[in-house]
Amino acid sequence: MLKLREAYLNLGFNEVINPVFIEDKEVKKQFGSEAFAILDRCYYLAALPRPEIGMGDEKIEILRKHVKELSDEKLENLKKVLRAYKLGEISGDDFVYSVAKALEVSDSTAMKIITRTFPEIKELKPMPSSLTLRSHMTAAWFLTLKEVSKYKGMPIKLFSIDRCFRREQREDEEHLRTYFSASSVIMDKDVSVKDGEELAKEILKNFGFRDFKFKLDEKRSKYYAPDTQKEVYVKHANLGYVEVATFGIYSPVALSRYDIEYPVLNLGMGVERLAMILYNISDARELVYEQFYKKPEMSD
Repeated sequence: MLKLREAYLNLGFNEVINPVFIEDKEVKKQFGSEAFAILDRCYYLAALPRPEIGMGDEKIEILRKHVKELSDEKLENLKKVLRAYKLGEISGDDFVYSVAKALEVSDSTAMKIITRTFPEIKELKPMPSSLTLRSHMTAAWFLTLKEVSKYKGMPIKLFSIDRCFRREQREDEEHLRTYFSASSVIMDKDVSVKDGEELAKEILKNFGFRDFKFKLDEKRSKYYAPDTQKEVYVKHANLGYVEVATFGIYSPVALSRYDIEYPVLNLGMGVERLAMILYNISDARELVYEQFYKKPEMSD
Protein backbone atom coordinates (compact mmCIF):
# COMPACT_ATOMS: atom_id res chain seq x y z
CA MET A 1 0.00 0.00 0.00
CA LEU A 2 2.90 2.35 0.67
CA LYS A 3 4.14 1.90 -2.88
CA LEU A 4 0.69 2.70 -4.28
CA ARG A 5 0.48 5.79 -2.08
CA GLU A 6 3.88 6.98 -3.20
CA ALA A 7 2.95 6.40 -6.85
CA TYR A 8 -0.13 8.61 -6.56
CA LEU A 9 1.65 11.32 -4.60
CA ASN A 10 4.43 11.43 -7.19
CA LEU A 11 1.78 12.05 -9.87
CA GLY A 12 0.41 15.06 -8.01
CA PHE A 13 -2.63 13.42 -6.41
CA ASN A 14 -3.89 14.42 -2.95
CA GLU A 15 -4.88 11.71 -0.49
CA VAL A 16 -8.31 11.81 1.17
CA ILE A 17 -10.19 9.61 3.61
CA ASN A 18 -13.59 8.84 2.13
CA PRO A 19 -16.72 8.13 4.20
CA VAL A 20 -17.07 4.51 5.31
CA PHE A 21 -20.72 4.76 6.35
CA ILE A 22 -23.01 5.43 3.38
CA GLU A 23 -26.76 6.07 3.53
CA ASP A 24 -28.58 3.71 1.19
CA LYS A 25 -30.30 6.70 -0.42
CA GLU A 26 -26.90 7.72 -1.82
CA VAL A 27 -26.49 4.32 -3.48
CA LYS A 28 -29.98 4.67 -4.96
CA LYS A 29 -29.13 8.14 -6.23
CA GLN A 30 -25.93 6.91 -7.91
CA PHE A 31 -27.15 3.63 -9.38
CA GLY A 32 -30.79 4.32 -10.19
CA SER A 33 -32.56 1.13 -11.27
CA GLU A 34 -29.41 -0.94 -10.52
CA ALA A 35 -29.37 0.08 -6.86
CA PHE A 36 -31.07 -3.09 -5.62
CA ALA A 37 -28.23 -5.22 -7.00
CA ILE A 38 -25.61 -3.04 -5.32
CA LEU A 39 -27.43 -2.90 -1.99
CA ASP A 40 -27.72 -6.69 -2.05
CA ARG A 41 -23.95 -6.88 -1.54
CA CYS A 42 -23.89 -4.20 1.18
CA TYR A 43 -23.82 -4.73 4.91
CA TYR A 44 -26.51 -2.70 6.65
CA LEU A 45 -25.71 -1.39 10.12
CA ALA A 46 -27.94 -2.14 13.08
CA ALA A 47 -27.81 -0.91 16.68
CA LEU A 48 -29.44 -1.69 20.01
CA PRO A 49 -32.29 0.71 20.80
CA ARG A 50 -32.36 2.71 24.03
CA PRO A 51 -35.42 1.44 25.95
CA GLU A 52 -37.83 3.46 28.03
CA ILE A 53 -37.31 2.00 31.53
CA GLY A 54 -40.02 2.53 34.11
CA MET A 55 -39.60 2.31 37.89
CA GLY A 56 -42.63 0.45 39.24
CA ASP A 57 -43.10 -0.91 42.77
CA GLU A 58 -41.90 -4.37 41.76
CA LYS A 59 -38.57 -3.03 40.54
CA ILE A 60 -38.12 -0.88 43.61
CA GLU A 61 -38.57 -3.97 45.81
CA ILE A 62 -35.87 -5.79 43.83
CA LEU A 63 -33.59 -2.78 44.26
CA ARG A 64 -34.05 -2.86 48.05
CA LYS A 65 -32.51 -6.34 48.13
CA HIS A 66 -29.28 -4.99 46.69
CA VAL A 67 -29.09 -1.43 48.00
CA LYS A 68 -28.83 -0.64 51.67
CA GLU A 69 -30.87 2.41 52.69
CA LEU A 70 -32.51 2.96 49.30
CA SER A 71 -33.49 6.58 49.79
CA ASP A 72 -35.75 8.72 47.62
CA GLU A 73 -32.65 10.67 46.60
CA LYS A 74 -30.91 7.53 45.31
CA LEU A 75 -34.06 6.52 43.42
CA GLU A 76 -34.27 9.95 41.83
CA ASN A 77 -30.58 9.77 40.86
CA LEU A 78 -31.19 6.37 39.23
CA LYS A 79 -34.18 7.72 37.30
CA LYS A 80 -31.99 10.54 35.99
CA VAL A 81 -29.40 7.99 34.84
CA LEU A 82 -32.05 5.92 33.06
CA ARG A 83 -33.42 9.01 31.30
CA ALA A 84 -29.93 10.12 30.27
CA TYR A 85 -29.22 6.63 28.94
CA LYS A 86 -32.45 6.69 26.92
CA LEU A 87 -31.49 10.06 25.39
CA GLY A 88 -27.97 8.90 24.55
CA GLU A 89 -26.34 11.25 27.03
CA ILE A 90 -24.74 8.26 28.78
CA SER A 91 -22.97 5.66 26.64
CA GLY A 92 -23.16 1.92 27.14
CA ASP A 93 -19.58 1.96 28.39
CA ASP A 94 -20.50 4.34 31.22
CA PHE A 95 -23.92 2.93 32.08
CA VAL A 96 -22.84 0.48 34.80
CA TYR A 97 -20.58 3.08 36.42
CA SER A 98 -23.40 5.67 36.35
CA VAL A 99 -25.86 3.26 37.98
CA ALA A 100 -23.28 2.38 40.64
CA LYS A 101 -22.64 6.05 41.39
CA ALA A 102 -26.35 6.90 41.57
CA LEU A 103 -27.07 4.10 44.04
CA GLU A 104 -23.71 4.31 45.87
CA VAL A 105 -22.87 0.65 45.25
CA SER A 106 -19.97 -1.22 43.65
CA ASP A 107 -19.79 -1.82 39.89
CA SER A 108 -20.37 -5.55 40.41
CA THR A 109 -23.51 -4.84 42.45
CA ALA A 110 -24.68 -2.38 39.80
CA MET A 111 -24.30 -5.07 37.16
CA LYS A 112 -26.45 -7.47 39.22
CA ILE A 113 -29.07 -4.75 39.65
CA ILE A 114 -29.19 -4.06 35.91
CA THR A 115 -29.47 -7.75 35.05
CA ARG A 116 -32.11 -8.62 37.63
CA THR A 117 -34.11 -5.39 37.82
CA PHE A 118 -34.14 -4.29 34.19
CA PRO A 119 -34.42 -7.44 32.03
CA GLU A 120 -35.62 -5.28 29.10
CA ILE A 121 -32.01 -4.17 28.65
CA LYS A 122 -30.73 -7.75 28.43
CA GLU A 123 -33.45 -8.65 25.92
CA LEU A 124 -32.79 -5.83 23.48
CA LYS A 125 -32.65 -6.76 19.79
CA PRO A 126 -30.67 -4.79 17.16
CA MET A 127 -32.72 -2.48 14.96
CA PRO A 128 -31.59 -1.95 11.35
CA SER A 129 -30.73 1.50 10.02
CA SER A 130 -30.39 2.96 6.53
CA LEU A 131 -26.61 3.15 6.92
CA THR A 132 -24.47 0.75 4.92
CA LEU A 133 -20.79 -0.12 5.07
CA ARG A 134 -19.04 1.13 1.93
CA SER A 135 -19.00 -1.78 -0.53
CA HIS A 136 -16.89 0.04 -3.12
CA MET A 137 -15.14 3.42 -3.17
CA THR A 138 -17.36 4.97 -5.84
CA ALA A 139 -20.24 5.25 -3.36
CA ALA A 140 -18.08 7.66 -1.35
CA TRP A 141 -16.41 9.53 -4.23
CA PHE A 142 -19.65 11.25 -5.25
CA LEU A 143 -20.03 12.65 -1.72
CA THR A 144 -16.40 13.79 -1.54
CA LEU A 145 -16.35 15.35 -5.00
CA LYS A 146 -19.54 17.28 -4.35
CA GLU A 147 -17.86 19.06 -1.43
CA VAL A 148 -14.33 19.42 -2.85
CA SER A 149 -15.57 20.86 -6.16
CA LYS A 150 -17.08 23.81 -4.28
CA TYR A 151 -13.69 25.27 -3.38
CA LYS A 152 -10.96 23.52 -5.35
CA GLY A 153 -10.00 24.50 -8.89
CA MET A 154 -9.54 22.14 -11.83
CA PRO A 155 -8.02 19.66 -12.21
CA ILE A 156 -8.96 17.83 -9.02
CA LYS A 157 -6.81 14.73 -8.49
CA LEU A 158 -7.59 12.62 -5.44
CA PHE A 159 -6.86 9.08 -4.25
CA SER A 160 -7.88 6.92 -1.32
CA ILE A 161 -6.57 3.53 -0.19
CA ASP A 162 -8.91 2.07 2.37
CA ARG A 163 -11.14 -0.83 3.32
CA CYS A 164 -14.37 -1.77 1.61
CA PHE A 165 -16.90 -4.35 2.82
CA ARG A 166 -18.86 -6.72 0.62
CA ARG A 167 -21.55 -9.20 1.67
CA GLU A 168 -20.16 -12.21 -0.15
CA GLN A 169 -22.08 -15.47 0.26
CA ARG A 170 -18.80 -17.05 1.33
CA GLU A 171 -15.10 -16.27 1.43
CA ASP A 172 -12.95 -18.33 -0.92
CA GLU A 173 -9.75 -18.09 -2.97
CA GLU A 174 -10.96 -15.02 -4.88
CA HIS A 175 -13.62 -13.43 -2.64
CA LEU A 176 -13.17 -11.59 0.66
CA ARG A 177 -15.81 -9.88 2.75
CA THR A 178 -13.45 -7.00 3.47
CA TYR A 179 -10.66 -5.83 1.20
CA PHE A 180 -8.54 -2.78 0.44
CA SER A 181 -9.43 -0.64 -2.56
CA ALA A 182 -6.89 1.70 -4.16
CA SER A 183 -9.13 4.21 -5.90
CA SER A 184 -8.52 7.56 -7.57
CA VAL A 185 -10.45 10.26 -9.41
CA ILE A 186 -9.54 13.06 -11.79
CA MET A 187 -12.06 15.84 -12.31
CA ASP A 188 -11.29 18.11 -15.27
CA LYS A 189 -13.01 19.75 -18.20
CA ASP A 190 -11.54 17.44 -20.83
CA VAL A 191 -10.74 14.22 -18.97
CA SER A 192 -11.02 11.17 -21.24
CA VAL A 193 -10.74 7.40 -21.51
CA LYS A 194 -7.22 7.89 -22.84
CA ASP A 195 -6.32 9.62 -19.57
CA GLY A 196 -7.54 6.50 -17.75
CA GLU A 197 -5.23 4.29 -19.79
CA GLU A 198 -2.26 6.56 -19.16
CA LEU A 199 -2.97 6.79 -15.42
CA ALA A 200 -3.25 3.00 -15.11
CA LYS A 201 0.08 2.59 -16.92
CA GLU A 202 1.85 5.16 -14.74
CA ILE A 203 0.63 3.58 -11.50
CA LEU A 204 1.31 -0.02 -12.51
CA LYS A 205 4.78 0.70 -13.93
CA ASN A 206 5.85 1.15 -10.32
CA PHE A 207 5.31 -2.59 -9.87
CA GLY A 208 7.39 -3.63 -12.86
CA PHE A 209 4.61 -4.02 -15.42
CA ARG A 210 5.35 -2.76 -18.93
CA ASP A 211 2.88 -4.56 -21.22
CA PHE A 212 -0.80 -3.53 -20.95
CA LYS A 213 -4.12 -4.34 -22.57
CA PHE A 214 -7.44 -2.51 -22.17
CA LYS A 215 -10.80 -4.16 -22.75
CA LEU A 216 -14.34 -2.81 -22.56
CA ASP A 217 -15.97 -4.08 -19.37
CA GLU A 218 -19.09 -6.08 -20.21
CA LYS A 219 -20.67 -5.27 -16.83
CA ARG A 220 -21.39 -1.68 -17.92
CA SER A 221 -22.26 -0.16 -14.57
CA LYS A 222 -24.89 2.59 -14.70
CA TYR A 223 -22.68 5.10 -12.88
CA TYR A 224 -20.20 5.04 -15.81
CA ALA A 225 -20.91 6.73 -19.13
CA PRO A 226 -21.54 4.25 -21.99
CA ASP A 227 -18.42 2.73 -23.59
CA THR A 228 -16.01 4.30 -21.08
CA GLN A 229 -15.75 1.44 -18.56
CA LYS A 230 -12.59 -0.56 -19.22
CA GLU A 231 -10.71 -3.42 -17.62
CA VAL A 232 -6.94 -3.12 -17.27
CA TYR A 233 -4.76 -6.17 -17.99
CA VAL A 234 -1.04 -6.51 -17.38
CA LYS A 235 1.29 -9.18 -18.72
CA HIS A 236 2.68 -11.41 -16.00
CA ALA A 237 5.78 -13.54 -16.61
CA ASN A 238 4.04 -16.76 -15.54
CA LEU A 239 0.33 -16.04 -15.76
CA GLY A 240 0.08 -14.18 -19.05
CA TYR A 241 -2.37 -11.27 -19.18
CA VAL A 242 -4.31 -10.81 -15.92
CA GLU A 243 -6.88 -8.22 -14.93
CA VAL A 244 -5.72 -5.81 -12.21
CA ALA A 245 -7.92 -2.72 -12.40
CA THR A 246 -11.01 -1.03 -13.84
CA PHE A 247 -11.58 2.57 -14.86
CA GLY A 248 -14.28 4.68 -16.46
CA ILE A 249 -15.83 8.12 -16.80
CA TYR A 250 -18.65 8.71 -14.35
CA SER A 251 -22.05 9.18 -15.94
CA PRO A 252 -23.01 12.87 -16.31
CA VAL A 253 -26.49 11.87 -15.14
CA ALA A 254 -25.14 10.48 -11.87
CA LEU A 255 -22.80 13.46 -11.43
CA SER A 256 -25.64 15.95 -12.00
CA ARG A 257 -27.49 14.48 -9.02
CA TYR A 258 -24.62 15.81 -6.90
CA ASP A 259 -24.34 19.15 -8.73
CA ILE A 260 -20.97 18.10 -10.19
CA GLU A 261 -20.62 19.83 -13.57
CA TYR A 262 -17.26 18.52 -14.84
CA PRO A 263 -16.35 15.01 -16.09
CA VAL A 264 -14.74 12.62 -13.59
CA LEU A 265 -12.40 9.72 -14.34
CA ASN A 266 -12.27 6.91 -11.77
CA LEU A 267 -9.57 4.21 -11.56
CA GLY A 268 -9.89 1.43 -9.01
CA MET A 269 -7.95 -1.70 -8.15
CA GLY A 270 -8.02 -4.25 -5.35
CA VAL A 271 -4.83 -4.14 -3.30
CA GLU A 272 -5.03 -7.83 -2.42
CA ARG A 273 -5.58 -8.70 -6.09
CA LEU A 274 -2.45 -6.81 -7.06
CA ALA A 275 -0.42 -8.45 -4.27
CA MET A 276 -1.60 -11.92 -5.33
CA ILE A 277 -0.33 -11.30 -8.85
CA LEU A 278 2.99 -9.86 -7.70
CA TYR A 279 3.75 -12.68 -5.25
CA ASN A 280 2.17 -15.61 -7.13
CA ILE A 281 -0.40 -16.29 -4.41
CA SER A 282 -3.46 -18.22 -5.57
CA ASP A 283 -5.63 -17.88 -2.45
CA ALA A 284 -6.58 -14.40 -1.19
CA ARG A 285 -7.26 -15.84 2.25
CA GLU A 286 -3.69 -17.05 2.54
CA LEU A 287 -2.53 -13.49 1.88
CA VAL A 288 -4.90 -11.78 4.33
CA TYR A 289 -5.50 -14.44 6.99
CA GLU A 290 -2.09 -16.07 7.03
CA GLN A 291 -2.60 -17.52 10.52
CA PHE A 292 -5.55 -19.59 9.29
CA TYR A 293 -4.72 -20.47 5.69
CA LYS A 294 -0.97 -20.42 5.13
CA LYS A 295 0.33 -23.92 4.49
CA PRO A 296 2.91 -25.00 7.09
CA GLU A 297 6.48 -25.20 5.89
CA MET A 298 8.23 -28.43 6.84
CA SER A 299 11.92 -28.27 7.67
CA ASP A 300 14.47 -31.06 7.58
